[in-house]
Amino acid sequence: TIIEKDQKELSGNFCRGCGYCMPCPAGIEINTCARMSLLLRRSPSANQLTERGQAMMKKIEGCLHCGACMKKCPYGLNTPKLLEENYEDYKNVLAGKTLV
Repeated sequence: TIIEKDQKELSGNFCRGCGYCMPCPAGIEINTCARMSLLLRRSPSANQLTERGQAMMKKIEGCLHCGACMKKCPYGLNTPKLLEENYEDYKNVLAGKTLV
């Protein structure tokens, strides 16, 4: 059914951008940074590769791994891991690689 198809598509280990995890004690914009790979795939990457975007993503390096975001996430996501994965994708795009 259509509902089952939607459930399958919308389930999984990805950030929905709800913002319940915010604020981050390290100043990371989690609800944007944890969705960066998706944004890079679905919109012109130049929109995300600005100086502001780079500074925002670089804050991931300062993650305290305190777990505050994970405790608040209604989807039970491993937010620090998602941030690291999205940051790796971001750095690859900055280096000229294409995401698949």
